[in-house]
Amino acid sequence: MTTNTNSPSEWIPVGALGDAFLPDNNCLPPVQDLAGKKLRLFFENGWVIEHEFASGERLDWRMIEGESDSRQGSELYVATRPRENVYFVDFIKSGERATSVTLVLDFKRASFIALIGELPTADESMTPFLSRIAQGKELTAVKLSVLRGGIDAPADDGRQLVEPTSDLLGQRIEYTYSPHERYEHIYLSERFYTWRCIEGSEKGLTDTDACHYFKIDENLYLFAWREKIVPTLGIVMVDLNALKTTGKIVGYESNDFGKLRNFTVGARARVISVIPAE
Repeated sequence: MTTNTNSPSEWIPVGALGDAFLPDNNCLPPVQDLAGKKLRLFFENGWVIEHEFASGERLDWRMIEGESDSRQGSELYVATRPRENVYFVDFIKSGERATSVTLVLDFKRASFIALIGELPTADESMTPFLSRIAQGKELTAVKLSVLRGGIDAPADDGRQLVEPTSDLLGQRIEYTYSPHERYEHIYLSERFYTWRCIEGSEKGLTDTDACHYFKIDENLYLFAWREKIVPTLGIVMVDLNALKTTGKIVGYESNDFGKLRNFTVGARARVISVIPAE
């Protein structure tokens, strides 16, 4: 008789995942390049928000035109530079519940894309899948808004804006985040992908989750996913020239839906196979 000695898989909170990703990681170093810059972001929906990078770690933002012209805040941010003139900027909005903002600033095209994520409450997250289906909702309760625009001028002057892409569909890519954490992604369709933990804190776990793809430049992509079991939002930039990623993962520190955990991630990428998308 054969005995299975494998330990059962366990779904861990994002806080524990962040701890596992911390040692010997392959993150790009944070940069201070934006310190001292003041940018006005002109959104397609009519918002105009001023972002002043007071230092390499803190930015002040103020809504000049939009839902409420008096909205403003001061946030701690992290910026990385995956390519020349392209920056990945990420922060938690301190004045809103469980909300993160990720900006990709493309100074070559004077354009940007903003991904605004909101984690669910405990009640939203614990709604059974069948109830969500009956209500016409997605299986994941993690929300994501995608907004685009121009830097320092409206985007209606012919500048190129970020567009959704199908370039990654059919690709199977392995991501090594550290000597201890390794995953693979299979990009299935325009709405879903499958992930599998090959080595690390979630070894043996796999799932298929909602996702979003955008093309920033040639072989440079912005990829976001929203998990449905443990409420998680991940946003990374995938550079298939450098075979590197930079990004973030945000979720709750523990299963009590209290404190947030927002941490940077970065990986070495290896394309395992490519199947032409149908």
